[in-house]
Amino acid sequence: MNIMYMKKLILVLVIVFSGVIAKAQSDTDIWELVKTDLKVEYKTILVENMVFTDAEAEVFWPIFNEYMLKKNANLDQNMAILKDYAEHYDDLTDEKIEGLVKQTQSQRSTRLKNRNAYYKSLKKALGVRKAAKLFQIDGQINTLFDFQLASQIPIIE
Repeated sequence: MNIMYMKKLILVLVIVFSGVIAKAQSDTDIWELVKTDLKVEYKTILVENMVFTDAEAEVFWPIFNEYMLKKNANLDQNMAILKDYAEHYDDLTDEKIEGLVKQTQSQRSTRLKNRNAYYKSLKKALGVRKAAKLFQIDGQINTLFDFQLASQIPIIE
């Protein structure tokens, strides 16, 4: 993966998430902007790291767009869990914590299911090597996103 674009992505994530949790509680438009920016950055990284023939591009982009719709829905679910956590942080009961953990497990399970379906579709359309490369890029972006997001979330007291 192109180091310049990875550094750019990290910088964007740092800037975007340096307070998004608090702002997202009162302004959902910010979250929509974050998702839009992430999609643009994601596409930029893909374009810089992948070479598609016209025929491959014609097949790839609809698969990508469908995946991004599912990914955004999953991000919305994640943000809803985080907003709930933030709203109740000062008065978390064991029952609330248990509910948040179950919601998080379900959200992560859905994300993995979506990623696996994405890989399967890519493999069928583009072959194993390109599918694996795209899957690897997606995984690295997810890891950076998760790391940056996790660094903004306070640990339960």
